[in-house]
Amino acid sequence: MLQKQPLIKQGWLRVFLFLIVYVLLLISSGVVLSLITFTTSKENAVPNFYSGILLNFFVSVVLVFVFTKLINRSSFSALGLQWKITAKERWIGLLTGIFLSCFIATILWMLQLVQWFTDDVDATGLSIAFGLMLLVAIGEELVFRGYLLGNMMQSTSKEAALIFSALVFAVLHSLNPNFNLTAFINIFLAGLLLGINYIFTRNLWFGILFHFSWNFFQGSVLGFPVSGLQLSSLLQQNSSGSILLTGGEFGLEASWLTSFAFAAAIFLLYTFFSKKYKGLPVV
Repeated sequence: MLQKQPLIKQGWLRVFLFLIVYVLLLISSGVVLSLITFTTSKENAVPNFYSGILLNFFVSVVLVFVFTKLINRSSFSALGLQWKITAKERWIGLLTGIFLSCFIATILWMLQLVQWFTDDVDATGLSIAFGLMLLVAIGEELVFRGYLLGNMMQSTSKEAALIFSALVFAVLHSLNPNFNLTAFINIFLAGLLLGINYIFTRNLWFGILFHFSWNFFQGSVLGFPVSGLQLSSLLQQNSSGSILLTGGEFGLEASWLTSFAFAAAIFLLYTFFSKKYKGLPVV
């Protein structure tokens, strides 16, 4: 059976239209949640925070699905959700997120800038954080890698498309609490890392599992804020010293240590995947 041609042929134009609708929906949902928060008691602040993540996930998945089916005239799974493909890369993504978060945290501990202690563990809060971070990873990877990066690769080189998607990823995170220039640089670098496997395999699971493990271990295991948001955590921490190293209230994504760690990881992973897939067509 012949594959249907996209309703809009230019990949960059599909991305442009998608971003307009996506940003408008995010703004609209933010206004709705603000009104709900304003009209409810402070005891409901945490549930409303959860509601924001759930609403963003719903907007992301539905919008990507609609654009993929109606504009791209393609199947949703074609975005890169095939589970059986690139099994080793899934594990690399999961373990990279864990390693980087623990590596940076260890350096901070060795510099005596962070100390951990245990307190009563909120098992329910940890379970909720686990689920929410998984939804964040799936929703954002569908948007920024699955749709934006995938479509931009049809209009430009894979490296240029990766840089563009990472830039948009960083810009749209600028609305998070306590955002600063270092956070912008690191989230841009994170966008490169999250898409570095996709440009060779067109599969999302490396990025999804790396995104999830980085957020969950940073926030719900080590106790750092995640992009300015505080989650229930297995360990509690005391931090001191320069926020340029600790990241302050934004978390590790605002630390210079993360800048160097992410830059090194980009170089190593890009070199690895380039050699592995050299001469092979992008699937």
